[in-house]
Amino acid sequence: MSIIFGLRNAEGQTVEERTLLDLGQRTNRYALDGTFVRTSGLIGMGFQPFHTHYRSGLEQHPVADECGNVLAFDGRLDNHAELGKLLDIPAGETADTAIILAAFRRWGEHCFSRLVGDWALSLWSHADRDLYLARDHAGSRTLYFEQESGGIVWSTFLETFFTETTVRDLDEGFAACYLACMPIRDLTPHKNVRAVPPACFLKFRENHFVRSAHWQWMAKSQIRYKSDTEYEEHFFSLFKQSVERRTGPGAPILAHLSGGMDSTSIVCMSDHIRREQGAATRDLIDTLSYYDDSEPSWNERPYFTAVEEKRGKCGIHVQTSFLDQSFAAPHPSQGRCLLPGADSGSLEREKKLHARIDQVGYRIILSGIGGDEVLGGVPTPLPELADYLVSGRFDRLLGQAMAWALVSRKPVVRILFETIRFTATLYRKSPPNKDKIPPWLQLRFRKLCSDLSNHAEFRENRFGVSPSAISNGLAWWSIMESLPHLYPSMVSRHEYRYPYLDRDLVDFLFRLPREQMVRPGRRRSLMRRALGRIVPPEILERRRKAFLVRGPIVALEASRTKIQSLMNTSLAGEYGWISPELLSSSLEHTIEKSDPTWSVPIMKAIGLELWLKGNQSTLKNVILGWPAEINWLSSGANDFCA
Repeated sequence: MSIIFGLRNAEGQTVEERTLLDLGQRTNRYALDGTFVRTSGLIGMGFQPFHTHYRSGLEQHPVADECGNVLAFDGRLDNHAELGKLLDIPAGETADTAIILAAFRRWGEHCFSRLVGDWALSLWSHADRDLYLARDHAGSRTLYFEQESGGIVWSTFLETFFTETTVRDLDEGFAACYLACMPIRDLTPHKNVRAVPPACFLKFRENHFVRSAHWQWMAKSQIRYKSDTEYEEHFFSLFKQSVERRTGPGAPILAHLSGGMDSTSIVCMSDHIRREQGAATRDLIDTLSYYDDSEPSWNERPYFTAVEEKRGKCGIHVQTSFLDQSFAAPHPSQGRCLLPGADSGSLEREKKLHARIDQVGYRIILSGIGGDEVLGGVPTPLPELADYLVSGRFDRLLGQAMAWALVSRKPVVRILFETIRFTATLYRKSPPNKDKIPPWLQLRFRKLCSDLSNHAEFRENRFGVSPSAISNGLAWWSIMESLPHLYPSMVSRHEYRYPYLDRDLVDFLFRLPREQMVRPGRRRSLMRRALGRIVPPEILERRRKAFLVRGPIVALEASRTKIQSLMNTSLAGEYGWISPELLSSSLEHTIEKSDPTWSVPIMKAIGLELWLKGNQSTLKNVILGWPAEINWLSSGANDFCA
């Protein structure tokens, strides 16, 4: 992805070009296509293009229009032709930035809801003296900001906020969420540096800002067709459009190909599109597959091999294992880790992988993340049954409960009770489940987790919204926490694209009757029905994709002594965040009993500890996290869940 960055000074202070170039210097290692800056009084914007699609060559620098508005844009505007017609602009030969500025002049801040694609932007409204920072509905690009001394600095990369000598305060709010495996939302480890939320724009005026949503993740209406065939054809068309948008002409693309339904469907749809266009086998999209023969529950090789045989093209195969983890912090000479999670072992894996894929010049990675959540991957009847309960369709509720009871071998009464309990949890404010908070978190930190979870609630009125729509909204924000571009590689950067998160596709899927998505004994019903003619049956009929169980526990056991030594001098313990003794006890239980219950939180605790020790020289005071000047509750903006 391209890098946009900028600075808005306090009133009366102009931005110097040299200052912008100094900011750009911090991300120069990723600026493969140059650095361009523009200043206009108290505003300055920078653009470091990373050309990935055929229209990106039209963008070279931040642009200004005749009204004095200034825009820096990173992304791909998928509906540029439609917007061009509405604005009477020849969109085919007009850069996306010019289209967006014209849209802003026509519709003001409401224009953001009309931008379909993967994007992040900064826009200065000269007439109103407002600065807008916005991300697309899925947050496919990162965008961070910091308010300081009456001014604002922003960037799509965290590196912009750091020099080699920068020393920053650490935010306890981030640490609490990270250790408890709770949503991180807009937090970063660094005090006052926050992320613009997905599906939102922030409007800054003088010393305050408001936040507004430009896309709604809870559908208020439902699609009803007469037959299954209509649903299947509509899904096939939108999924094809989504893949086509993300695999068009431009830089070389590498698609993740596991043995699961999501990544396989993307690759097969891409092949379907290219073969329709007359492409030869050698012109089909390239793939990247991971495998671990030592993990009995993660035997993916036969599945991605079957897909390769069907398409006639072998991809890149990379062996990976949890045993590669070193549980040692990367050496300072490797660079500065701005986010926790990496160790020296993972860094070595990154180097080896990028040495292979960078030879071809891949700039884009297609990811299947999100498919499970938006297509009803979890075979639960509760959202559907809750819809019948709330709408008073009790005959349908009882009939479907009986059908699910036969499949799940549960009593009907139990399923009905679970439906009532599930429905109640959706419409009431609920604290975090204390049983899911790691037992080694200290009491103060456990309370902080509870306080932060209150900020993360849907504070939007759910009255009149169906249970399945609320459930979809909650699933959406869980996807927003898992996207790989949020934790970028230290070695090189690629642009991630997520076909299942396409706005037109998601808007359709979130408005479907739940019974189209999941049926008794038939998970992923719509997807299987619609893609049967292009995806191999051995993939579509897999009962469940593999998942890792044994690997993390074996890795913990192999490095038990090293981990215990690490925790004996725990900085998190010194800060009063965790009890190292309780963590060590849970570690022993996990290893001895092969119990995976706490394996992920243990890995998180180790990752954060390594990060703290690797950054001791650049971290100052530990700050209790929810700064008053960036308190969402006082912003007066629309609320959101994250």
